Amino acid sequence: MHKNSIDIMSEFVKEYKISKETVVDVGSYDINGTYKSLFPDAKYIGADISSGPNVDIISNSEEWNKLKNVDVVISGQTLEHAEDIPSLMLSIFNILKIGGIACIIAPSQGPPHHYPIWVGNVSYEQMIKYVTDAGFEVVSCTISDVEPFFDNCCIIRKPKTKKESKGGK
Repeated sequence: MHKNSIDIMSEFVKEYKISKETVVDVGSYDINGTYKSLFPDAKYIGADISSGPNVDIISNSEEWNKLKNVDVVISGQTLEHAEDIPSLMLSIFNILKIGGIACIIAPSQGPPHHYPIWVGNVSYEQMIKYVTDAGFEVVSCTISDVEPFFDNCCIIRKPKTKKESKGGK
């Protein structure tokens, strides 16, 4: 986790007035900080592929599979470490309630950081494809001008109908 990512997520929380909602943080394992403090009044659930600091639920576990109708999903500095990004995005789509929003942040540039694996930076075009293929509506997608990662921040919404989504899956 780095300061620019925290700043971007903080802006998301302020702009969308996230306070008492249920928030699932996908990729929540505490490596140099977490987003948890940004959600003091929310029902915050940390999810990751392995147990550890700031992890409440293991993804793809029985507990994970019971998550439904979540208000908000956040994920920062995780996509670049996911072996199967399309499956991850579908998983996020499936737990989010209709009309729910998500904030996905990933580096668009910068050096590799191998924990636990590194699959690469995520360009604007790749991010749009990942989220629309999963069925999301893109609310906004921007690239930060802060070096070295030039973070890509995509705010997405689970549409009310499949027709609303460009991906429509």
